[in-house]
Amino acid sequence: MKIWLFAALLVLWGNLLHPLIGGTAILPGGSWQFAVAGAALVAVSLAAARVLRLDAADLGLRRAGALRGVLIGAFAGAFIATAAVAIMRYVAPAVVGQPVIYEPLSRIATGDLTPHIAFFLPLGAVIPEEIAFRGTLLGGLLARDRVRTAVTASAIAFALWHGTVAAFTVLNTTLPVALVIPAIAGALAVLFVGGVIMASLRVTTGSLLTTIAAHWAFNAIVLVGLRYQRID
Repeated sequence: MKIWLFAALLVLWGNLLHPLIGGTAILPGGSWQFAVAGAALVAVSLAAARVLRLDAADLGLRRAGALRGVLIGAFAGAFIATAAVAIMRYVAPAVVGQPVIYEPLSRIATGDLTPHIAFFLPLGAVIPEEIAFRGTLLGGLLARDRVRTAVTASAIAFALWHGTVAAFTVLNTTLPVALVIPAIAGALAVLFVGGVIMASLRVTTGSLLTTIAAHWAFNAIVLVGLRYQRID
């Protein structure tokens, strides 16, 4: 019961986060307010881990295989992100009939994107989410359920956490209005698949650093790739 209460808390937290402090940043996670919220999420997740009696190994916080995990995660995240950028640049326009642009990126100067990727992205999004979802939530689920059940449940929670963010992101693209609802549903499906991949990486390598590296590499490459997308 405790682990499901924590999962529900995460979903509620994620969907309130953007309405409450989303206006402080052009990009999700890109402000001091998001960094503070991220620190709070880490504290709550570690407190929940204590209540659930999870140790460092359960959370994936161990030195053994850490470097290997980082390399695997960075490669996996970079590979998937490169494919995602290619789809957004070349496949999506052919399907939609026009370029698909994430408009907030056009308001970000090159000099502002670098600190966002290096500082705000890991502190405001990547590290807190990984500790919460692939650390405490997945660790707690693995302690009581089969691997497949734990991976699936953590991925569902991860997708639902991004509900308002997915809607905000789609609404801030150049997609035709008729495609907004299908695009939001598609974004949530992609987030679920991403959650399955990340949880599987965490289970396979045993290290939370794997998913931290994968998450950061994916977001960073997508942001850079779409930032320099131009309309002819």
